[in-house]
Amino acid sequence: MNRITPQQLLFAMGLLLIALVWAVVYYARDEWKLYGDQPDDDIEVPSLVERNTDGLTSVRLTAAAQTASGIELGQPLAVRAGTEHEAQAAVLDLEPLFALRGLLHEARADIARLAAQLARAETERDRVQALFNDDRNVSERTLQSARSQVEQDRAALAAARARADGVHARLVQGWGPLAGSASGEAPDELERLADRRNSLVAVALRGSGEAPPLMLLRLPDGNDAIEARRIGPAPRSLAQAAGETWLYKSERVLPTGTRLAARGVTGETMLSLVPNSAVVWYAGLPWVYVRDDDEPEEFTRQALPAESQRPDGWLAPKLEDDARVVTRGAQLLLSEELKHTLADENDD
Repeated sequence: MNRITPQQLLFAMGLLLIALVWAVVYYARDEWKLYGDQPDDDIEVPSLVERNTDGLTSVRLTAAAQTASGIELGQPLAVRAGTEHEAQAAVLDLEPLFALRGLLHEARADIARLAAQLARAETERDRVQALFNDDRNVSERTLQSARSQVEQDRAALAAARARADGVHARLVQGWGPLAGSASGEAPDELERLADRRNSLVAVALRGSGEAPPLMLLRLPDGNDAIEARRIGPAPRSLAQAAGETWLYKSERVLPTGTRLAARGVTGETMLSLVPNSAVVWYAGLPWVYVRDDDEPEEFTRQALPAESQRPDGWLAPKLEDDARVVTRGAQLLLSEELKHTLADENDD
């Protein structure tokens, strides 16, 4: 039997090793080709942060990402910049007003009824007068009775008109611009007040002068600003304190007798009031994130004037009507922006 020499064994092992190497190269050629086609640089990850031509930085988040991050939005209040007025306010009881309005409606209904009654009496008198003139076809007593009825109805109508005028005078004296016309026509504000969609607020301003068209009301223990729009000057009977008292209608229904702090501005420049929760600090300056309805996934960081802080928020240049500010989650947007900014700087 022939024995295999060490040289033959080494030769055979060499051939086997060469065959294995070629097999690996053959079967791995496709993967090697794919690997060779990849660029040397890392795959670029799209950034959530953009900077427009005006230098404003924005963060883009999908609706799902906004929900998951707890992003909340609010519409800033439109306020006037100018002379500030601080005042005390009170919610008025409307029952006396509507009681007088009810009396006025009753008086106007009596006037309409008595006017129609007088017209019929005058027609009857004219008919009886014609018959009397036509060879006395009716008695003189019947004619006198018809004439007397006309005078009675005329006097009753005059008395009803006097009652209506008296009620209207009480309305004017007690409620000023809410009295409406003597004919009973009500001002536009009364409908929402009657439906309990607004409350009537008396605001006592210090000194004299024009009252702000818009006041922001604040409950003693609340943080929400309640808008109230001017109706007109209040009569003396509704004066709340020294100075001039004005009537406002609040955009929310408030309990009767509630005392509030009021703040308003007289001036022409319109600004936006954003809440304190919307402000984030960066580089020693206050900022807010703003979103337009046209771009629901884009949040733009805008600076606020450092001296614009007030107890109820910050004054910002007037924003668009469809603009919303981030009231919750602004710090998260800033962190996301800074994270991508630092990543870009490191790549450079």
